[in-house]
Amino acid sequence: MSALAWSLLAGLVRVAWLRAVPPAVAWDGIIYERTAQRIAQGMGFVDTYNNLPPYLPTAFYPVGYPALLGLAHAALGPGLWVAGALNVAAAALTTAAVFALARRAYGAPAAHLAAGLYALSPGAVLYTSTLMTETVSAALLVGAIALAERYARDRRAPVALAAGLLFGLGGLVRPQSLLLAPIVALLASPSPRWAARARTLALVGVACAAVVLPWTIRNCRALDGCALVSVNGGSNLFIGADPDAGGTYRPLRRGEGCGPVLTEVAKDRCYGRLALRRIATHPMRWVGLMPAKLQALLDYETAPAAYLAEAGALSPAAAARAGRWLTAWHRLVCALALVALVARRDPLPRAAALSLGAVAGSLAVHAVFFGGDRYHMVFLPLLAVLGGAVLCPTRTP
Repeated sequence: MSALAWSLLAGLVRVAWLRAVPPAVAWDGIIYERTAQRIAQGMGFVDTYNNLPPYLPTAFYPVGYPALLGLAHAALGPGLWVAGALNVAAAALTTAAVFALARRAYGAPAAHLAAGLYALSPGAVLYTSTLMTETVSAALLVGAIALAERYARDRRAPVALAAGLLFGLGGLVRPQSLLLAPIVALLASPSPRWAARARTLALVGVACAAVVLPWTIRNCRALDGCALVSVNGGSNLFIGADPDAGGTYRPLRRGEGCGPVLTEVAKDRCYGRLALRRIATHPMRWVGLMPAKLQALLDYETAPAAYLAEAGALSPAAAARAGRWLTAWHRLVCALALVALVARRDPLPRAAALSLGAVAGSLAVHAVFFGGDRYHMVFLPLLAVLGGAVLCPTRTP
């Protein structure tokens, strides 16, 4: 099988799943679909959190996914099937990139294993029926890393710019991608000299800025203050610094902290100040929450089934059974990646180093904010790339 064959298989498996369980809305997907419909109607990115007019400009959620979904609705028409089709296309592209990265790093056998680990992942398949950002975010991230690996080989500036554009688009969908861009750029530099590293950073950074800055300017003009992409970073940091949250997400309580502040940017900055104050007051308690955050991120995989249960597409009993299978597969991928990394004694190939760098950066972001098992779906393809190395003989020094 080739990369194309694995991509087709990934797509066919997900289409078959969608025939059994069509896309359904729950969780943040309710907001994303509602906002996408407003965008498709030409209203722009307006507040639909409470779904009450007048609809005012918003940036509480990142714009990228609802905008992409809104454009798809405008082109293809209404219906939740559009989100399913978008997820199928994203998963197929992701699978091709996983195959390419693993083959560059470890050869054909590893590439087939890596592609299979992602293409046939039960959690990734079930997630095709959701209206959540992780599948699209994963495609943009692994695509950017594949381009960065190519730039490391051919040193062509347009390739680095293309990687930066994907990181910028990924940042509009999931702002954490912007934090991963400099890590990947440094690791992708074709030379260890500082001049080469600075050039790579500049190329990737300029392309990222070209995508993100127009949206930032829009926010500065339309909201009560400037926001790079979205305005929930302060509240997320506040939740992540709360010991009662247990290292994962909890809803903000009515009247809590910054409840009287009404405008988006001011409220987010208020929560950010409260979070920094809480961290400064009890820094070791905040550090002590990090293992719980990483455990919530990596220890299990039940979110795809829980989402579908919330949406009424799966019964609670079926979701519980599915969660056990999803967790088992996820732990297998993590175990293969860990074994492959520990067992190898030779330097990591560039493609593997880029994948590991992005995974490590993602772990650091969630250690600062909070964890949740659905968030590892973004870097699941990179774990599959690393796991494929178990089929590559280890060279001793």
